[in-house]
Amino acid sequence: MIRALFKFATIPELVEGKKPVVIDTTSSSGDFRELSPFILRVPYRGQSVIFENLWQYSKVYKKQTLAIDGYPDASWYKWSEQGMAQDRAVRYPVGKGAIPEYSFWDDEKLGYIEARKRIYAPIYAENVENMGGYSRLKVLYAQCCKDGRELILLDYDAPRNFATEGLSVLQAINNPKQKMGHAFVLIMMLVGMLEECLEVKSPSGVEENE
Repeated sequence: MIRALFKFATIPELVEGKKPVVIDTTSSSGDFRELSPFILRVPYRGQSVIFENLWQYSKVYKKQTLAIDGYPDASWYKWSEQGMAQDRAVRYPVGKGAIPEYSFWDDEKLGYIEARKRIYAPIYAENVENMGGYSRLKVLYAQCCKDGRELILLDYDAPRNFATEGLSVLQAINNPKQKMGHAFVLIMMLVGMLEECLEVKSPSGVEENE
């Protein structure tokens, strides 16, 4: 009994007759703000970088590619290095709505779903697991399971309507049209489905990005 929900969604007072436990996992929350990609720091090439920047600045846009083979040009490497070094999180480094060609990781072009499975979910999970906020969340989840209460994790990239049936983590990570924020990764970890969700179910390729 756990789901991710948009931060400002309307939440019913009772779910199956019991009051749900609601946890804000965004950067503006209190005890759990360190779960936010805007706050969480991860190691990268000898630096400690904000996770959101690692994710955003691994993306490559059309104007940053070489005409001959579509790989990143020199400007991208400089842009990416400077972006990852910033001390504040940048959600839209080239403007809201811009569509990347792919993500570039370990000298490979990754489509959106593959990037979720190779970059976003595993790196976030590996590093957030050591946070006190995650330890507290595990305790809360165990208690909710014991009490039969719904645990709701608030995030910006999550379903906006509670009336919609809870989206499974497998559906979320494999659907390029579905926004999948860090709350879904937290759910994967809590329910023991992270490894299953990270399995690549289709050949490598550049899917629809966002």
